Amino acid sequence: MSTSRAAQADSRTRRAKGERTRNRILQAVFNVIANEGLRGVTHRAIAREAGVQLSLTTYYFKDIESLIGEAFEQFSEHMRPDIEQLWQRIFTRLDAYNGAQLRKREVRETLAGYLAGEASDYILAQVREKPVGLAVEQIFFTQARLSPELRARVEAHRARLLAPLVDLCSRFNRHDPEIDAELLLDTITSMEYQALGIPVDQVNDEHVQRLMRRHVGWILGLQRF
Repeated sequence: MSTSRAAQADSRTRRAKGERTRNRILQAVFNVIANEGLRGVTHRAIAREAGVQLSLTTYYFKDIESLIGEAFEQFSEHMRPDIEQLWQRIFTRLDAYNGAQLRKREVRETLAGYLAGEASDYILAQVREKPVGLAVEQIFFTQARLSPELRARVEAHRARLLAPLVDLCSRFNRHDPEIDAELLLDTITSMEYQALGIPVDQVNDEHVQRLMRRHVGWILGLQRF
């Protein structure tokens, strides 16, 4: 191997190692917040949790605010696959109908049941399988009120969540789908956070399903609140 190629290989190895260290630090931020809240996020606590030298936390991140902001960004990225798969299923189902069919009440009734089921399954899976993630997300959202940097990231995250909801709602309401989308997102988020205070075995699946069926039915013009 030539000297140039050896140097390039060595550079790639160092970059890969640096990226792994950076990701370990960000995961450590998530773990510390989950266990101790934001007050526990210090460079020393993060270094200890990540198993790295203290100097590395300041090498990769200029300050605590940057650490928290980047940790939220990583958290947001980790959420994407599940959400994208959910929307792929939903829009594949919706695309099977044309505009005239979507105006038929019987079609909307069928879709309301399907959409409410998908939403309920997603909420219940988050509550049962990823409660720590929900709790940390809530902490991030609360902290965003005090941190301009984090607030910008949270707003971008919310915009990504809203985009497919607006697309969904616009298929049934051309006048103000953005309002419908915001109400639906807030309802889902509220249900997830409320469930955090309930033992998992006491979460009422039927209640979640009924709430989602009512809300989806309203969006599809099938009933009033």
